[in-house]
Amino acid sequence: MTAPHGGEATEKLIVNLPPTLRRDLKIRAAEHGLNVTDATAHALSLWYEKPDAPSVEVKKAQSWGTYLPLGGVARFVAECEHRGITKVQGIAQAVSGWLADHPSPARRLISQPVRRILVAIQKGGVGKSFVSAGLAQAFAELGLRTLLVDYDPQGHLTRRLGQSLIPMDSGASLLEHMLGKGRKHIRRSLSILPQERFGGRLHLLPACHDAFLFDAVMSSMRTGREESLARALEPVEKDYDVIVLDGPPSLGLAMDIAMHYAQRREGELSERSGVLMPVWADTPSFEAYDLFNTQREQLQTMTRVTVDELGFVINTYDGRRGASVQKKKEEWEERANPGVLQVFGDLKEQRDATDRRIPLLEWAPDCELSVGLRSMARELAV
Repeated sequence: MTAPHGGEATEKLIVNLPPTLRRDLKIRAAEHGLNVTDATAHALSLWYEKPDAPSVEVKKAQSWGTYLPLGGVARFVAECEHRGITKVQGIAQAVSGWLADHPSPARRLISQPVRRILVAIQKGGVGKSFVSAGLAQAFAELGLRTLLVDYDPQGHLTRRLGQSLIPMDSGASLLEHMLGKGRKHIRRSLSILPQERFGGRLHLLPACHDAFLFDAVMSSMRTGREESLARALEPVEKDYDVIVLDGPPSLGLAMDIAMHYAQRREGELSERSGVLMPVWADTPSFEAYDLFNTQREQLQTMTRVTVDELGFVINTYDGRRGASVQKKKEEWEERANPGVLQVFGDLKEQRDATDRRIPLLEWAPDCELSVGLRSMARELAV
């Protein structure tokens, strides 16, 4: 399989890699101003020069994919065979060696735009609002200035955080700002989450019911529709390190515009901004993803942008529901690129926090869900 990358022909390497090494490689590559593909190619070139590379623990390795220069996959496979080791051991040795040779620099080598993460898939009930809210909370706990945008007209995210929706026809909603009809600075529409653990760093742009008219209103806009969300948020972007959007519940103009906002900007590292996709371990989620991905690919072709896939989040998983559920989970985990970043169980803390309209990390800071959200935030925050 070949694909363009950096102006040269490449081919895809699919191999298992322990999640800790995957995460550390992504973090360290970003710190050195490199895409993961470039860091991996460099790691392999160094590994080829070290025939006595030490063995690495590879328990719990999961499917992972990256691109190598043309001919790189055959060379890697041949070298593993020559050394008498598995491919998972070979890539683990290469990545571990590169990490050891490239410690974290005192500061990042290149500046990057604000990170923009769209949590989206059109299938209802898979946990978009849970993932959006929890991820934003974890970012804020890490010390990042975080803006959480409730881009869903239903307003579930706004309410579950104990906040009020923006009134209709107030001149303050996101849609009104996207249409150029905002009557006050968009900063005045933001709410600051009051919990001490967030340190005043977690801000929310609440939903407004006028977003139910989104597609009808936006379809009448003759020019500049794709950039309307970027224009609306531009006045506050400089105030944040990361912006998380809780995506719309359907495919359409709202989704197109949201994906366009999450595109990779000029000079931005790959897989830094983009779409994060919550799914269930069931067949409808696979079907929903296929439709969603078709729209993403069409958008990229028609508007000549790149919208990176950051990964899947399997939500409300319960292996006790039967072998078919376990099998679907395994099928998601076998996908190499994008991969599964987290698996969240069907746990009561999520429902309890929602019922009480309290942020999950405030309600149950030490529960399994909170721990998983923090782990995912650390990986995505690089």
